[in-house]
Amino acid sequence: MNKILGLTGYMGSGKGEIVKYLVEKGFKYISLSDIVRQEATSRGLDLTRENLQNTGNELRATYGAGVLGMKVREIVSADLNSDWIIDGIRNPACILELRQLPSFKVVGVSANDELLLDRLLARSREGSVLTRDEILAKLNREKGVNEPANGQQVKKCLNMVDYFILNEGTLEDLYKKFQHFLNLLDGKDRPTFDEVFMEISYTWAKRATCLRRQVGAVIAKDGQQLTAGYNGAPRGIPHCAEMGGCIREKLGIPSGQRHEICRGTHAEQNAITQAAKFGINIEGGTLYCNTFPCVICAKMILNAGIKKVVYDSDYDDTLSKEILGQQSLLEMKRYEGVRVY
Repeated sequence: MNKILGLTGYMGSGKGEIVKYLVEKGFKYISLSDIVRQEATSRGLDLTRENLQNTGNELRATYGAGVLGMKVREIVSADLNSDWIIDGIRNPACILELRQLPSFKVVGVSANDELLLDRLLARSREGSVLTRDEILAKLNREKGVNEPANGQQVKKCLNMVDYFILNEGTLEDLYKKFQHFLNLLDGKDRPTFDEVFMEISYTWAKRATCLRRQVGAVIAKDGQQLTAGYNGAPRGIPHCAEMGGCIREKLGIPSGQRHEICRGTHAEQNAITQAAKFGINIEGGTLYCNTFPCVICAKMILNAGIKKVVYDSDYDDTLSKEILGQQSLLEMKRYEGVRVY
């Protein structure tokens, strides 16, 4: 079966290198930015990143957030006998449009902010000169900071991908990671243990009763699952839906704050308490979770003797990140691989 793949990620993440890698393998290339460039050219605008971002936002505001994805989908649909790589995906509505293509998969590529800044500063030295603050402002705009819902929303796009790559090594590392994804599609590779246990954590998340966020967690050691948990009310306590809704929503408490005001127990907490209940030794284990741990979970994980946490999506808890950044007992690893919802 022919492959139709999409790419999303920030500037400097390495998407262009993946495009080159796939074009050499015979993939046809198209970018949502091509549609924007055509429109900007017709308006007589210089093809600067700022002009392209503004033009793209105007197109989305006028014709809908998914307009660029729709136009590219129409082009690709005319040639489904070829392999395609689609770049420039910056809004979730475009992903939804492209998912109408047969067997479409979207890949997210990212790196830590400092590395992205260093790469972009290096580019700037080779061409137009941009300051660190100017580059950071452009990255924040891509992430969706102060952007409308139909504007640049790459951070939200990364939470919707089918496969995630953290590009913080060499080009050879990047190619190897992407080839593993292609091999999985072709049935040539087995999933890694990280992929197996993260898939299980997403499966446990389906049991969650939290009305805000479905989270699952798995603790494993030596390639074997030890315990698991999901977020929801403690044993014998009515679920939030049975109590008329989420108390945090009613009080307007933002995500990542005031964790004590909640009827639920987090997935990581449940996985740890299950170990205590059944007498399972989890010291030295790895905890897999489909989100970054909150500060309460982080403290429990540290005291339980867990050595590594593999997490998928981010969670905005400043104190948790501060505490975890101050310790050296626990390895925090951003998950890479197939994402299952």
